[in-house]
Amino acid sequence: RYGDEAIGFIDRNQDQPFFLYVAHTMPHTLLAVSEAFKGKSQGGLYGDVIEEIDHSVGRILAKLQESGLDENTYVIFTSDNGPWWIKGDHGGNASPLRGAKTSAWEGGLRVPCIIRAPNKVAAGTVSDQVLATIDLLPTLASMTGAALPTDRVIDGLDISKIVHGESV
Repeated sequence: RYGDEAIGFIDRNQDQPFFLYVAHTMPHTLLAVSEAFKGKSQGGLYGDVIEEIDHSVGRILAKLQESGLDENTYVIFTSDNGPWWIKGDHGGNASPLRGAKTSAWEGGLRVPCIIRAPNKVAAGTVSDQVLATIDLLPTLASMTGAALPTDRVIDGLDISKIVHGESV
């Protein structure tokens, strides 16, 4: 349903600038997966859930391409924290990192961040800079020309130069 709603949103807004935030709840317990993805992965139920999320993201990316928006759209894949150890096989895995959600070890705090923006972010670019999701607001504001709120302190930093592979 997340994919369907995202695609509908793109259909309705493709003629104007938009921000679409898709935060799948599926990898959180209680896990559930549609019949089409049950037993499809070698990772058990958790793996099946990830397969279905991957399929949904693929549909969204295909819609962006079909709509002619692919070349002018930033797509950011990230997470808020590492796996949830107390949920066992249903909580994910941070291997080879030590730790998980609620810990201060790398496996609890270090998560992937993939930014896809054809002709804006070079494919295969890797950064070893320490960044945080708190940096996304000032970065996206900078990249879109939006003004940051002035009625509060913004703790994040504009990391758009890092995103675009420039030296900092």
